[in-house]
Amino acid sequence: MYYNALEIKLDTSLKKHICLTIIFVCICSLYAQRQFIPDTKIYLKGNSTLIGNNILSVDAKKPYNETTVNDFTNLQFIDVDSDPNTFSSSAANLKIIETDAEIEYAALYWSAIYKYKKGKKIIEPFKRKGKTYRREVYVAEDATRDLDVNNILFKTPESDYQNINGQIIFDNFNDEIAFPKTKPYVCYANVTSLLKNNTNLNGTYTVANIKATEGYVAGGASGGWLLYVVYKTDTATPKYFTTYNGFLDVFKKPVDIVFNDFKSQEDGIIETSLLIGALEGDQKFKSDKCSFYNTQNKTYVPIFNTVRPKYNFFNSSISINETVYTDRNPNSKNTFGFDLFKIKLPNEQNTIISNNSSQATIQFSSKADKFYLFFVAFETEITPIYLESIPAKPMALKANDQTLVPEETKKAVEKIKNLKTITVPSIAAGFYLVTNVFSKKANALKWENHLKSLGYTPKSFVNPKNGWTYIYLYTNPKPDTIYNKQQEFLKLKDFENIWVLKINL
Repeated sequence: MYYNALEIKLDTSLKKHICLTIIFVCICSLYAQRQFIPDTKIYLKGNSTLIGNNILSVDAKKPYNETTVNDFTNLQFIDVDSDPNTFSSSAANLKIIETDAEIEYAALYWSAIYKYKKGKKIIEPFKRKGKTYRREVYVAEDATRDLDVNNILFKTPESDYQNINGQIIFDNFNDEIAFPKTKPYVCYANVTSLLKNNTNLNGTYTVANIKATEGYVAGGASGGWLLYVVYKTDTATPKYFTTYNGFLDVFKKPVDIVFNDFKSQEDGIIETSLLIGALEGDQKFKSDKCSFYNTQNKTYVPIFNTVRPKYNFFNSSISINETVYTDRNPNSKNTFGFDLFKIKLPNEQNTIISNNSSQATIQFSSKADKFYLFFVAFETEITPIYLESIPAKPMALKANDQTLVPEETKKAVEKIKNLKTITVPSIAAGFYLVTNVFSKKANALKWENHLKSLGYTPKSFVNPKNGWTYIYLYTNPKPDTIYNKQQEFLKLKDFENIWVLKINL
C-alpha cells in the first residue's frame, strides 16, 4: 500500500507559521502566472480555423487511443517526420473550403510541461507513526533543462523546415515558488507572412523540436502546438475575432474572461464560437467545466457536446465542434493533457449573445482536474453596420482609464481627420459621435428612449446610402475637439463603443 501524504500533528505556533507560508506561496503563485490579456482584435467578413497536435505520447509514431491517467504513463516525444535533425515532430492538415480565402492573421502557439528533460518514478521508504511504508515519487533522470524554449522548426505545405524564434509568453523555470512540480511554458509567433507566401494554404503543417519533459513528472507530461488562422471570404457574414493569451492555472476558484468591443446583429440568431488551447486536462478526472454567462437569467450555463462532456470538458482531446479532429499525424484520441478545440456555442434564442449585445463572459472552473489555459479565441457575428464603422474608431483609452500619451493622441486625431466622408444631405457638415446604428426604426426608437431615460439628448439621421438610422450625441467640425469628447464618453457605461463619423466634409 502506498501513501502520498503524511498526517502530522502540529502545535499552534507551527500551524500559524505554515498558514502564513501557504498564504505567501499562494500570493507568489498568483503573480507568477501571466494573466490573460487581449492580443488581437479583427473585424472582417470571414472565418477562422484551428489545427494542431500534441508532441508527447506512448509511441513516437503510432496513435494512442486508450484512457489512462497522465501521471502514471511513461511518455516520449512524437517524431513523425523521419528527419534525423529533429527530436520531436507532429503534423496536422489545414483544409479551408472557401476558394477565395485570403489570410488575414495566422498565429502559432506551443506550450509544454518542462521541469527537466526526462523524469522517472522511484520507490522510496518513509515512516509514519513508527512504521515504515513505501511510496512512489517523481525524480529527474536527466535534470538538465534548455532555456531557449522559443526556438522551434515550422514547415508549411510548400516549404522545408524554417527556424521560428518565437516570443516567450510565460516560462516558469526560474520561479522557485509557482508550479514547482511542472515548470510549464508558453510561446507564440506571428506566422501570417509565412502563410501568405503560400499559393495553396491547404495541406500539411509540421512543427518540430518543441521541448518538453519526457518520461514521468508530477501531474503528467504534456505538450503540443496550435495554428490559429483568420481569413477573409466574401461568402461569410461580418464577424469579430479576438484572441487572448497568457498562462492561467484553473483550479478550485472560477476564472472569468470578458469579451467586448463588438456589436452583435440587430435581429436573428447569432452564431458564436470559442477556440481554446490548454494543458493538463486528464481523460480520467472529471469536474472541469467551461460555462458562458446567460444574459437572460443571469446564470452561468455549462457548454458541452458529444466530444466534450459537461463535467469533463478538458479531457485530453483535439476536436472541432461535434467531432474529434483526426486529420493529423499521429491522430491520437488521447492527447495526454493537450486540449485543443473549436466549439460552436449553443446560442438558442440568443441566450448567450443577445441581439445588439456588446459583451460576452466565459467562465472556467474545476474542482479536481487542474488545467492550464494558454490560448483563448472568441468569434461572433456582428452587424454589418458595426463592421462599416470600425475604420472610424480611433484609439481608445488604455487600461485603468489612463490617458493616451501625446504622440498616440496626435495619431488618433489625424486618423479622425483622414476618415472617408459620407454624404447625408439633411444635416450639417462635421464629425459625429455615433452611439448606435439600426436597420429598423422601431429598434432605433427604443435606443433613443433608453438614452433619454439616462438624461441625454440623442439625435438621429438616416443615411440615404443604406437606409440605416444613426443615433448620435455630439457633433463638431474640429477633429481634435471630437476626439476629446469621445474620450470622455468612452469612460461611461453604454458608450464603450462610441465611434466617429465624418459627414459632408
